[in-house]
Amino acid sequence: MKTRKYVTLLLSAVMCLSMLSCGEKKPKPELTVESYTELQTVQKLPPVNIAGTWTEADIPGSLWLGANRFSYPATFKSLSPKFSIDPEASDFSFSAQGEVTATLLYDGCACGTIKLQNCPSKDTYSSGLISEITFRDLGISSLPAPALFPVCFNGVTIGTSAADFKEKTGVELGVTGAEIATSHHIIQFKGSPAEGVTAITLISAD
Repeated sequence: MKTRKYVTLLLSAVMCLSMLSCGEKKPKPELTVESYTELQTVQKLPPVNIAGTWTEADIPGSLWLGANRFSYPATFKSLSPKFSIDPEASDFSFSAQGEVTATLLYDGCACGTIKLQNCPSKDTYSSGLISEITFRDLGISSLPAPALFPVCFNGVTIGTSAADFKEKTGVELGVTGAEIATSHHIIQFKGSPAEGVTAITLISAD
């Protein structure tokens, strides 16, 4: 009698566990320890001191994507291999003009969107020129945003406060954001004094 009771309790426990596992979400992708450490290191680098307004010469020493410095012109294959695009994703688009628009991934996490030009075909997008990248939380549950975003402009990244933004760029973050423009680069910051920086867009001015 006792044995039958224990078996019944055990079966009940197994059923409860299986029901819980059915309702669980898939594990969310996370940044690797290496990537997290690299991004932290880049974001803690001392900012470049700017005398007056930003110039084209200031960009290469101030703008980082992942653990690599970035400046236009650039192709997709010039980015760190930790960046990727899924050509089979529903939001991947390729036009007859050789333009690609897609979700940009970093370590499998959705970190924003990217636009490419001069792509020979859908399968050879990596040789396309980057025309625009926007880093922000896309709100994709299956591909959540990374814990740290792989973009850093003079110490500014997604989540930087308005006060830190002004200190590191010399520019005020207003209710409509802010913009820094040079001969080859347009860098737009979305956010507000209350929220801080919520999105960063890098546009090729060529």
